[in-house]
Amino acid sequence: MSSGNLSTMQMEKEARRRKFYQDKIRNRESLKSCGMNLITTVEKTITNHSREAELLKYFNEMLHSIFFLGYIHEYRLHPKDFVSTDEVHRSLSCKFPEPFIMYNSHLPTRTPFSILLEMMEILYETEERIKQELAILLKSMKFPNPLHKEGSKYEQYYTLESTVICVCYSNLDSRKYYGASFCCRKGNAKTILIDLSCLKTWHEYVSHAVMSFHGGASGDGITFPTELKCRAFYRDWKENVYNEKRPCANCKKLFNLPNADPDKVEHPFGNCAETECLSKLLKNDQYMQQKAMIPNHSEEHLEKLRNSTKARLTVQLRKAGIECTDNNFLFYNPCVKQNVTIC
Repeated sequence: MSSGNLSTMQMEKEARRRKFYQDKIRNRESLKSCGMNLITTVEKTITNHSREAELLKYFNEMLHSIFFLGYIHEYRLHPKDFVSTDEVHRSLSCKFPEPFIMYNSHLPTRTPFSILLEMMEILYETEERIKQELAILLKSMKFPNPLHKEGSKYEQYYTLESTVICVCYSNLDSRKYYGASFCCRKGNAKTILIDLSCLKTWHEYVSHAVMSFHGGASGDGITFPTELKCRAFYRDWKENVYNEKRPCANCKKLFNLPNADPDKVEHPFGNCAETECLSKLLKNDQYMQQKAMIPNHSEEHLEKLRNSTKARLTVQLRKAGIECTDNNFLFYNPCVKQNVTIC
């Protein structure tokens, strides 16, 4: 090989290395700015609202979830990185000291966007109003498009926005349940949050199904009764509206949903918005609990899946700088006030 060709190859390699590094830095800065915008916008939205006292609990939880995701990012972010000034930092940390202290010791049970979606339910109640107001709120925060280049899975911004939301309900009951896809796109954050949800957040049927498909296993899907209605929506960036979309191939395997898109999906099992809303349905609808069927479900098998998940999660958390063992997983609870202060 000539020296000219070698020099060209070295230049191309160096260009790729710089591009890779720049993408990582952009990804970190995107998480930082989106976290800051989300905190500022949500605090402004709920201040002086008639249900402010109730909504502050969710805001507390959201702060912790954002700070946790910043901490486990490969270019670590701390709570102070998500606020604009020292004055804002002092004000927030005095009002909500727990998230500022427990972000790297206690584990979240859901993503910031899932918390935001539940706040929108409280604020607006009906499905159409929730979707409409959520789209308006997201546009006002000016989150970047999750894909830097259309169709490229390699150049994604870390926006904290879930690209898909979902609503499900039973024909026998008018109550609707909402869920969001996972907004943590980079590194091991998505794997960590899915595993945490399996262990703490989701109904045991959903947890069982998601854990059973890990690592390419054939898995145990849930079959729901025909009364189930489930619809997912994707935000159209140009029109800023939520349009309905078909379930993906993973949801077909997990939940036997009809009319699924057969195309291959890049995200892991558990990522989809259907997972969260169907879990809520199972937790609250006794008929669905009794009629839903999942093969191989037993306490013994579920415990085996949980132990495997705990072991994997412990390794992932250690890589992210959080030390846990199977016996000391500490989950963050905004309803439990701790005797802490940093004012």
